[in-house]
Amino acid sequence: YWGVMSANLAECFEAYIAFFKAYLPLTKQHATDYVLKHNPDKLTAGGDNGWVIGTGANAYYIPGAVASHFGTGTGGFTAKLLMEYYQFTQDRNFMEEVAYPAMLSLSRFYSKALVPHGELLLIEPSSSPENPAKPEQVKGMPGHLKGNRHYITAGCTFDQGFIWETFNDTLAMADKLGKKGPFLDTIREQITRLDPILVGASGQIKEYREENHYSDIGDPKHRHISHLCPLFPGTLINSEQADWMQAASKTLDLRGNKTTGWALAHRMNCRARLGEGEKAYEVYQRFIRERTAQNLWTLHPPFQIDGSLGTMAAVAEMLLQSHGGIENGKLNSEYCHADEPISQSSTPLIRLLPAIPTAWKSGSFDGLVARGNFVISAEWKDGKVTAASVLSRSGGECRITSPGIGNASVTDSSGKKIKVARDGKDRIRFASDVGERYAVEPI
Repeated sequence: YWGVMSANLAECFEAYIAFFKAYLPLTKQHATDYVLKHNPDKLTAGGDNGWVIGTGANAYYIPGAVASHFGTGTGGFTAKLLMEYYQFTQDRNFMEEVAYPAMLSLSRFYSKALVPHGELLLIEPSSSPENPAKPEQVKGMPGHLKGNRHYITAGCTFDQGFIWETFNDTLAMADKLGKKGPFLDTIREQITRLDPILVGASGQIKEYREENHYSDIGDPKHRHISHLCPLFPGTLINSEQADWMQAASKTLDLRGNKTTGWALAHRMNCRARLGEGEKAYEVYQRFIRERTAQNLWTLHPPFQIDGSLGTMAAVAEMLLQSHGGIENGKLNSEYCHADEPISQSSTPLIRLLPAIPTAWKSGSFDGLVARGNFVISAEWKDGKVTAASVLSRSGGECRITSPGIGNASVTDSSGKKIKVARDGKDRIRFASDVGERYAVEPI
């Protein structure tokens, strides 16, 4: 579903919302079973222990989070989609009735599942999805191999990262809805103790807390880059943390692009988030050349749809991004460093052409969607945006960044000039009305 929102196909996600509602009761039982097994002193007998889901779910089978080759982060990976649907559609009823209760309940599970390790809170057991390890790699380490193949330990980046994303999104929605309460205070404190991102001796994002150099544990060329999920589809690794961004890029360099179709799609999205247009384009070329059939289906015999749809998402991500926010002129994430207080009131910052390669030096796109429910079109020449249009489907302040846009004027559909605030030479912001279309030119 990565490309559904940005490609203006949000209605395609409605089927997943129905699926989520259908499987939720069983996943609540999975959460109770997990807490009873791993952290029984935290169990609320007959009460809410949250929900959690494992990998491989379908209409006939809903797995629990049993650490074998994946961990509890799968629940957060799944729940991120619900937050994304709200951010792109601004559907407040959906947030109140589905997204916030879902994220609050998942946060409740994670809060019970975390285990103190000194001052830190780590999920245990934990593993990095599907990456096999060798006995000699983990000899003397605190974890163990399951089935002589997958390393089970505590606090893998995939799991810790999605717990951070879940807590952060829950707090953001609580802020918008004006929710208060002791449990929100609990996770507001717990999020500061997750320590989700570590940089190793090779300059890499660590996949396992125990690793020092890259691939001390696991396959160095593995198809999964699960430890980069906090970069994409997550938001924890962002432009406010230059060291993390650099480490994510180094990790992608080390992992390489000789992999499956869907794994290329994830790499391409990550390169786009890093602003590395040339490297994203290199992955794109490889995907088309090696992993795509004549009908554009992904070759992963016989077919895997996440390669095709993930690559669509990556193309959109190269052209338009909106996962960052600005607060008082300063970038933040829902958006903050992991050990700092959370700011919930950020407005999406729309980035035009954040990762285009020189091969796309001139062109246009029409009808992509940014968070905040803004439909964006743009034209560019020699790598610079020359004109853009914004359809505001939910109203609110529109904030855009692009080189030189600070000199642009904004007019509504009747040709009336709109008051524009200019945050330096590369940013503008203006108030928008529901249903109005705005022209931004010349740039």
